[in-house]
Amino acid sequence: MFSFPRLVLFQINLTTKSLTVELTRFFNRIDYNIEENSYTKQSYSEARMKMKHEAYIELNEDLVREYYTGDVYKKYKGYRLIAIDGSRIGLPNKEELVREFGLAENKGKSVPMAMSSTAYDVLNNIAINSYLERYETSERELAERHISKIKGLTGDETKDILIMDRGYPSMYLFAKMIVNGFDFVVRCNASGFLNEVKEVEKNNMTDSIIEIDLTAERWKYKQGIQELTGTGGIKSIKLRLVRIILETGTTEYIITSVLDKAITVEDFKEIYHLRWNEEVYFNCLKNIIEVENFSGRTPETIRQDYYARVLSGNISSLIIEEAQEEIDKETSGKPNQKYAKYKINKSVAIGILKDEVIEMLLAPKDISEKMYQVMVKTIKKHKIPIIPGRSFERKLKIGNRFFLKRRKVI
Repeated sequence: MFSFPRLVLFQINLTTKSLTVELTRFFNRIDYNIEENSYTKQSYSEARMKMKHEAYIELNEDLVREYYTGDVYKKYKGYRLIAIDGSRIGLPNKEELVREFGLAENKGKSVPMAMSSTAYDVLNNIAINSYLERYETSERELAERHISKIKGLTGDETKDILIMDRGYPSMYLFAKMIVNGFDFVVRCNASGFLNEVKEVEKNNMTDSIIEIDLTAERWKYKQGIQELTGTGGIKSIKLRLVRIILETGTTEYIITSVLDKAITVEDFKEIYHLRWNEEVYFNCLKNIIEVENFSGRTPETIRQDYYARVLSGNISSLIIEEAQEEIDKETSGKPNQKYAKYKINKSVAIGILKDEVIEMLLAPKDISEKMYQVMVKTIKKHKIPIIPGRSFERKLKIGNRFFLKRRKVI
């Protein structure tokens, strides 16, 4: 009944309604001859207990490796741009989950919570790899794990810039990124750990390069530094300190390893702004894909649900991105349009792709290719205008009516 392929397909099909409803819809789609009493909630629960969540991690890794095979993805002046960031994931209120993942304070109450972290290609909208860990796990620790993993998934032929926010700066992390073949763009506070940034602020400097001696007293005893500076290791690093002014008038400070002056201050401003695409991804993951709408109540089934939805999000993104590129070509330079640019309505698109993707994956290759094109053509019809200058806060307050509307679309 629940073979491995069927179990995988069911779990990546965004089960947001009751389990009975989802099972009925799924098997009516894939097997008209199956008896109704053979796909019960109990049989599903028993089947998933025999599965490990690592299956979804490996499937996503296969997808990512295949995606980066060749050289046909988007880059910024020769660089692939990868943002690393974390997000809190709310969990069902079960004691076993509290023991596994921990608690967070929310409005004076302790609630079960996990910490997720994602390395996200902000130009191609692909989640390269993700982690779901205890709530107390530091974002820097998870960033280190991403740094050790990314090149094995994406290949080391392309130059990468890792983009991080101001919770990440540390000299060890900077050195580790350089040792592992990454450049980086990291926002920092003017009053942060690096005195040289204070000098940039004090002297109103815009763009300067400094060299840090990692064997100096101020650094050599910092955690992790010695393992990088040992025999044959890195002894110093050059950093570029950049001051950028946002549209709001706010001054931000960037630390980067990109020393090439062909990458200008304006480029860094744009690169850092592109980090926002990962914020959009987290919003989609939580409010459209509904990653916190767990069907399981144990640590293993929670991880299954989480990593299955990361994989599902990537599959949907590939189709949506193709539709978006076609819209861009069709609308580019047309003078009589009401708006200059349009984007796919992701809520509608993902709702349309539910069930359809499963049928496509089960179909013979020639039919599945036709189904793919039909899906692209269908979701292209659901576009919304891009309003210049519009921005959103990350912590969105979603009203129930919008939440219910999204569920209905899916």
